[in-house]
Amino acid sequence: MAITLTQTPSTPFDQVYGANPVTLAGLSTISPLPNKYVLQILRGGQVIGDVRQAPNAIGRAVFDIQNILQNFVAPSPNNVETTGYIGTRLIASQNETVEYQIRFGHETSGVVGGLQTYATKLVGIGGSKAYFQVPYLNSEFIPNMYNAGPCSSVTKQGKPFSDMAAYRLASEITDGKPNWLSGAMRVYDHYVTRDDMETLSYWNAPTATGGNQYTKSIEAVTIWQYTGPVAAAPNVIYNTIANGGGPNSVPGSSTNVQYPYWAITAGVGPKNLNGILSPTTTHYYVVTNAYTYPNGCVSTIQGLGDGPMHYVHRFNIIEEACNDFPEIQVSWLNSYGFRDYYSFRKRHDRSVTIARNTYLKDAADYNGTGYNVNIYDRGTTTYSQDLGQEFTAFTNYLTDAEALFLEKLFISADVKVRFNDAPDSQYQWVPVTLQNKTYTEKTVRKNQLFQYDITFRIAHNIKSQRG
Repeated sequence: MAITLTQTPSTPFDQVYGANPVTLAGLSTISPLPNKYVLQILRGGQVIGDVRQAPNAIGRAVFDIQNILQNFVAPSPNNVETTGYIGTRLIASQNETVEYQIRFGHETSGVVGGLQTYATKLVGIGGSKAYFQVPYLNSEFIPNMYNAGPCSSVTKQGKPFSDMAAYRLASEITDGKPNWLSGAMRVYDHYVTRDDMETLSYWNAPTATGGNQYTKSIEAVTIWQYTGPVAAAPNVIYNTIANGGGPNSVPGSSTNVQYPYWAITAGVGPKNLNGILSPTTTHYYVVTNAYTYPNGCVSTIQGLGDGPMHYVHRFNIIEEACNDFPEIQVSWLNSYGFRDYYSFRKRHDRSVTIARNTYLKDAADYNGTGYNVNIYDRGTTTYSQDLGQEFTAFTNYLTDAEALFLEKLFISADVKVRFNDAPDSQYQWVPVTLQNKTYTEKTVRKNQLFQYDITFRIAHNIKSQRG
């Protein structure tokens, strides 16, 4: 007999900040009886983890490999917020995901034997989950496709990797929308200025049935612009390697998804869509589309199915109020391991925190010809200073859904800001550390009109000379 694998992390992906269990059984079926179970984690064919465990009371071994996987994921690249404005329109998920395989066997007196490799490749994403989410229910992120011959259609939309929760139904929208956007389709609203930058991230591999070999990944991200009720021609960003995505080399090449293309991030804010967005656009929709056969399949854009693969996000362009403070836009690592955004447009305050190291210097020079002191000779002298910049920013009045969304900002470990009143660095994102130690939930029921404020410190200190 042989060792058997009875439990793995969720497929095709799991969040690595939370339990990722692997269970082995069958040690007692091997003769002579081995001492331990062996579990190895492989990445790119290389062993990145090797753990061994004696059988428990019922003869099994239960491992949690989350600590191993966490070493191989990271926050999004430093320039992710500028995707499209600087660089390619899309980026892959080299940082946010890890692809690995499980190999298992047994050990007898230090000698490993019976190694087998689980055929399925697993993916870990650098997000977090609750302690009880075993197995992790990832189906809400994965689109389902049905292929009737060469034509594809979406039977279930996926959720982007965003903590945004508030949405409206397509049937509630009356001020300009595509014909295919109808009924109970979800639409998530963003309110942005023309200087704002945002990204959206998607699981790239749909579940497809019906035999169409082309439906293996997001084929394109499309932008549907409107000036009031008047539509412009849609813009297409193909999910190809040349555009920063993949794994397709050219549209329609239908390549199997593999690392690092398990998730795709698109630059979708007004500034990210530099060269695409019209100066008269009042709102636009961001949509992911699957491939459909260009001849014989009815669709608005040839070769792309009309049905969105993921929930639709609508960007409403607003002007900054003349009586408000300059905008501070915030980007943070959300609970799924990707980025979310919010703009603080009310009062903000800047302060410089100063910590001085001083010593008392005698005013007289005892190496001189005599005791002589001038009034300007220093006594207390600053040896060094720690100068930090702190900002406090305030939100508008919030809804319950917005307050819940901002909770993820308060607890995020990676936050960056963009100052809209700094012309030299208007499109540069600065790393900061939040100084808020607690988050207190506010709701309309408890607080009526309410705001939140955040205090953050620039991650690099101001340089200062010695005294």
